[in-house]
Amino acid sequence: MNSRYKRFYNNEFILTALSLVTVVVLWQLLVTLLALPQWLLPSPLAILKEMYCSAGLLWQHSLVTIAEILQGFILALLIGILLGIIIAFSPLLEKTLYKLLVAIQAIPKAAIAPLLVVWLGLGQLSKIAMVFLMCFFPIMVGTVSGLQSTSRELVELAEVIGASWWQSFLKIRFPAALPHLFSGLRVAASLAVIGAVISEFLNADQGLGYSLLIATSQLRGPLAFASVIILGLIGIGLFMLVAWVEKMVCPWSKPNGIEERAEI
Repeated sequence: MNSRYKRFYNNEFILTALSLVTVVVLWQLLVTLLALPQWLLPSPLAILKEMYCSAGLLWQHSLVTIAEILQGFILALLIGILLGIIIAFSPLLEKTLYKLLVAIQAIPKAAIAPLLVVWLGLGQLSKIAMVFLMCFFPIMVGTVSGLQSTSRELVELAEVIGASWWQSFLKIRFPAALPHLFSGLRVAASLAVIGAVISEFLNADQGLGYSLLIATSQLRGPLAFASVIILGLIGIGLFMLVAWVEKMVCPWSKPNGIEERAEI
């Protein structure tokens, strides 16, 4: 019995599913017992009904938002890694450009969104740029910190056996930096959805952010909550995709804050 309890307790999928079911049931009971209006707090059943009835519309909005997120995320991945590598091996850039990027990161991104519309226009480019700005910094920082934390002994050993700088980078430095890089990617995955929504709030005629804005202005609670739930699912999906790639690329790494439980 004790071993069964331990297996149940250590099964994260079962615990997560039970927690979700409990929250949904309590939510439904709360709305039903208090007779809350749908515009204030719709019930889970009303949200599911709205998602079914508006499936086509929500699917179209979802495709637009997903496209913005993926394009901005991939652009931030490429430029963040490239610039991170350059800064990590350039003391001058670390003392100048790196500090400047940290200062820019402190600026609220919502304050930059109107400027992006002025600079890049009303199309998709300004939305992709907002996602890029949200994702770029954690990816770049993860790359820099990972490359700079590489064991000096391993690098010196590679030099002793005659490895070139490029061989040392590919075989030692970059693989050692991957756990830090993926930590930044996990943070960026959650921020990407926020960037897309901010840009769609300001300037859009399609997308889940636009759907949420219109639904709240029309007091359509179920549609607003349906948009929020889909946005959350997109964020979770991107986060899980990053975690899966990390598991494939560097299986020796464990996500930060997660440690194996010792069996007693």
